[in-house]
Amino acid sequence: MPNVQISSSSSVAIIGAGIVGMASACALNRKGYEVTVFDPYYPGEGGSSKANAGHIGASDIFPLSTPGIHWKALKMLTDSDAPLKVPLKDFWPQIPWFWRFLLTSNVNRFKRATDALSYLCHNSIRDTKELLEYCNIAEKLEQNGCAFIYDNELSFNKSIKSWDERNTRGFSSEVLNAKKIAKITPTINEKFKYAYLSHHWAKVSEPLDIVRGLADSAKMNGVTFRQERVNSVSGKLNSILINFDRGNSKYDAVVIAAGINSVSLAKSLGDFLPITAERGYNLTIPLSNINIDIPIVFADRGIVATSLVSGLRIGGWAEYAHLNRPANPNYFNSLARISQDLFPGLNVENANYWMGSRPSTPDSVPVISKSLKIDRVFYNCGHGHYGLTHAATSANLLCSLIEGEQNSAEIKALSIDRFL
Repeated sequence: MPNVQISSSSSVAIIGAGIVGMASACALNRKGYEVTVFDPYYPGEGGSSKANAGHIGASDIFPLSTPGIHWKALKMLTDSDAPLKVPLKDFWPQIPWFWRFLLTSNVNRFKRATDALSYLCHNSIRDTKELLEYCNIAEKLEQNGCAFIYDNELSFNKSIKSWDERNTRGFSSEVLNAKKIAKITPTINEKFKYAYLSHHWAKVSEPLDIVRGLADSAKMNGVTFRQERVNSVSGKLNSILINFDRGNSKYDAVVIAAGINSVSLAKSLGDFLPITAERGYNLTIPLSNINIDIPIVFADRGIVATSLVSGLRIGGWAEYAHLNRPANPNYFNSLARISQDLFPGLNVENANYWMGSRPSTPDSVPVISKSLKIDRVFYNCGHGHYGLTHAATSANLLCSLIEGEQNSAEIKALSIDRFL
C-alpha cells in the first residue's frame, strides 16, 4: 500500500473517547487537523479509562508473557487468589490468542516486545506531563515513584534479575529494607519485609478526571464530539466513510482507538487484530482511613493500590473472558478479603466495585499502525492495562504515522503486520 501523507488541516475522525482516543484527539488537533471524535458514551465513560488504577507505569517494560509463563499460568489457575483467571467456557474460543501469547515467551520475541515497550516507557512520563500541561491539567499528575512489595525473600530474590534489566535500560530503582517500607508505606501489613522502589513511575489524581480534562481542552480548541455508535467504516476515493446510528460522514482519515471494540471494526475492514478482553477488577473506598503517599504494587498478587480523589483504589488481576460475561462477584469478595489482609483495619463496607475490559495484545505491545487493507485508516489500540501509561506517547507516534512516517524502527515494532 502506498505511503499516503495526510496533510494538516485534513479532517480526521477518531473512533473511541477513552484515554487513548482523547490523547490522540488533542495531539492531532494541536497539529492542525480538523478532528471529530465518535463514541456512544461521554469521554471516559464507556471503557476501562473510567476507573483504572491511575498509574503511569513507566518502568513496566516487560510483556506479560515472560519465559516460563506456561508453568506459572498453570499454577495460578489452580489458586483462587492468584491474579490470572480464565473461565473454562471462554478459554476455547481464545486458544489462537493464547497460542500467540505463549509464543511471546520465546527469548527473541520476548526481547523484541521488551524493546518496543521500553521505547514507549522511556517517553511516557515526559509525554504525559507535556500533554497535561498543554491541556492545563498538569497539577493532576505527580511523580514520587512506586513501591513494589514482595511476599517473601524467595520471590524478592527472583525479581532481582528483572530489576537489574530495568536499571540497564535506564529505569532506576532502589531496594527498600523493612525500615524503609514501614516509613514509605506505614499502613500496610507489617509482615512485608522486601520491596523495590521504582523511580520511573507516576500517578494521576483521578483517571476519569484526566479523560474529561483532555476532552474539555479539545472542545475549547475546536474538536467536535459526536455521541454516536459507529457501525461501519469503508474506503471511498481519497476519503473514508463512517456510518453511524443516525447517518454517515466522510473524512480524509480515520483513527480506530475503540479499545476492545476495535477488533470488530478491524475485522470488517479485513485487518487481523488479535486483541482480547483482559478484564480487571477493583474496589474504591471513599473513607478508608488508610493513607498511602505513593502507588503500591503487590507484585506476587497482581494487585495495586492507589490513593485517588475518589478514595483508596485496590485492584488488578487479569480475567480473560468473553466481553459480555457478567462480572464475577466472587472476585470482588476475594479482593475485599485480600485488601483487608494487605491493609489491617481497612473497612470495605462502603466500597464501590468495578470491572473493566482492557484491550490486550498477545505480546503486550499496542498497535499503532496503518491499516493493511484500507488506505487512510489507522489504529491506536491494544494497550492492555497501560492505556493511561502510553496514551500520550502513542498519540505522538500516531501523528507521525498520519504525517507519512512509516519507516522508523519504533513505528515498525508497533505495526499490525507483526501478527501476520
